[in-house]
Amino acid sequence: MRKPITVAAVLAVFAIGDPSVHAQSQSGPPVLAKEVAPARQGTRLRVTSPAFTSGRTLNEEFTQDGENMSPPLEWSRGPAGTRSYVIIAEDASVARPEPIVHWVVYNIPAAVQRLPRDMPSEATLPNGARQGKTASGSPGYVGPNPPAGQTHAYHFQVFAVNTTLDIDPANADRNTVLEAIKGRVMASGDIVGDYTGQ
Repeated sequence: MRKPITVAAVLAVFAIGDPSVHAQSQSGPPVLAKEVAPARQGTRLRVTSPAFTSGRTLNEEFTQDGENMSPPLEWSRGPAGTRSYVIIAEDASVARPEPIVHWVVYNIPAAVQRLPRDMPSEATLPNGARQGKTASGSPGYVGPNPPAGQTHAYHFQVFAVNTTLDIDPANADRNTVLEAIKGRVMASGDIVGDYTGQ
């Protein structure tokens, strides 16, 4: 099982963020990635998973209480002009300016429409995609770990973009990737899994 990430560590990692993103959420709940970088004309991708249904509970194996493995995801094909896909998974059920970031994947080839479960934590994946930094400060998926008794909603957001990103994974965090795809999102969609802390 991978090393758990404590809430304190997460807050420390994200104490400083991109001021432009930070300012958008000062007076309310955290702003999700799909709101920071909306799709042109509101075009939607259908995002599903063979492992859970949107709005239902995530299996423990995808959390830090279990195997901390990434869930499998599938999505509909992006519109004409899609060059790559981006995935950002985040928890906005927190009383802080920015969501807690659980996964950042970018440059997923346009021909790819699924990721299997338990993706490796390397910065570059076998399909050529890259993984940015999450709440752990490292690339790769980090599963939910909400406080005991609290139920949080985890948004797995997929973006079809009209470019590939020239960003070194060492410098790729949520805000850097979002700034790079603003105005370039052809379509987006998400699937939401809930999890209650143990």
